[in-house]
Amino acid sequence: MKLLPAPDYAIRAIAPTTPDAAPASEIIVAGMATGKVIGGAVLRAALKWKEYVLLFLTDDVPFEDTLSIYLIDADLNVLDWARMYFIYATGIFSDLDLTHDDTVRFRFFAGMVWTLKLLPKKAFALPIISDPRGVSRPFAFSRMFQIYRDNLSETLSAENVDAGRRSH
Repeated sequence: MKLLPAPDYAIRAIAPTTPDAAPASEIIVAGMATGKVIGGAVLRAALKWKEYVLLFLTDDVPFEDTLSIYLIDADLNVLDWARMYFIYATGIFSDLDLTHDDTVRFRFFAGMVWTLKLLPKKAFALPIISDPRGVSRPFAFSRMFQIYRDNLSETLSAENVDAGRRSH
């Protein structure tokens, strides 16, 4: 089934970002408060896939933003989630691509291209080492989506870092 925008989903910030804590927001569905709270301050995308919804939220911290990705079911239970961040890295969520039925491509961290593949059922994963650098998840042996960094973006990223070093 193809990924589609889910316009009925929104969030309402309930706890702002502080030096000691990440922001928190309540999920709003069709204008109704749900009481379900997730991390993040700004909803960047809500996508429907089968009976699930995929939410992309940022913390709205200039020059060091974090992207939180949640896969939730019809009862708003979080089935899988991941946070993407690098210390002192500029994270700007952009170029969302829904070309494939079960795959989302997007840019984050200095234009790096990321691919998120939704899985039809839980798949085995080794905690800590199953995800690329910059992706953090709760300790678990299964995943409902996988995140990859495109090889091209690693090459471009390294070139940008090298060019930045040479210019200083």
